[in-house]
Amino acid sequence: MSEPVVPWALPELLREGALPLAPRPAPDGPLEAALVLAPGVPTPAAAGLPGELLDALGEAGAAVRVLGADDAGQAAGADVVLAAGWLAAPAILRVPGVGIRAVLATADPLPFAELGWAEGLRVLGPTWMGGALPPAADVAYRPQSVLRRDDLVLVHGTDSLGLLAAAELAERRPGLTFAVTGAPEDLVLPFPFLGVDGGGRALAHAFSSATVALAPPVRGWRPAAVAMLACGQAVVAPDGPAARAALGDVAALAAGPLEAAGAAEAFLDDLALRADRARAGLDRVRAWPAIATGLVAALRSP
Repeated sequence: MSEPVVPWALPELLREGALPLAPRPAPDGPLEAALVLAPGVPTPAAAGLPGELLDALGEAGAAVRVLGADDAGQAAGADVVLAAGWLAAPAILRVPGVGIRAVLATADPLPFAELGWAEGLRVLGPTWMGGALPPAADVAYRPQSVLRRDDLVLVHGTDSLGLLAAAELAERRPGLTFAVTGAPEDLVLPFPFLGVDGGGRALAHAFSSATVALAPPVRGWRPAAVAMLACGQAVVAPDGPAARAALGDVAALAAGPLEAAGAAEAFLDDLALRADRARAGLDRVRAWPAIATGLVAALRSP
């Protein structure tokens, strides 16, 4: 039975308060950083942090040690101590002798925000998760040397908006072909579709082949819509604050399935619009080394 994910260090923090920082000049060599996981979270990946990001942080000049929640005290004296999400944050506020503390955003909500215990903690992460970083995509997600079909609509996953929009498009335009990624073998839909295997290479091929893609909502550090943009794909995504922060105006954002179907039709009918959005999307997305360099620069600043 797994341990419940609870910020066990919070009562101590509320009783004793946060320990003061120990400001220090930025080191000339690698930045010594400790990443503290939340209780019951075994790995950074389980917390929602991309492995590519942690690898790139090392290449950008940060020597990162990963510590479990019970071992947070081992971060004492580090240049930087990072919490892997808000549920790990109470523990890092009780670590002595560190120069900088910050939270790497995850899907964790901020517990007991009304108590004010987290005021002043820096949040590092994508803009749609409360940080200030641009979108990033894995190296697999780049435009592929394949023919982009002018009749192919891709639906990523089984999000309701995407499937309903595809069903509407199938009614409006019977000649379209539909592909669905990650579809279970027994999936039954009210329109014919091709299944797409998972994995970066297969998805990048699909994102580079379709005329337009219907994306799921923006979530986490690596939204599917961002991977689609990195492949030069024209994208329709569910509207919302996270989508606006992640995608800006390079994707068509829709509040419901009929609006999403209409946005997809606009892409199907307008090659110039598709090309313009594809170029803008490619310009918007960064690689993980660039994101890591920005993070390390932020951590070296006072």
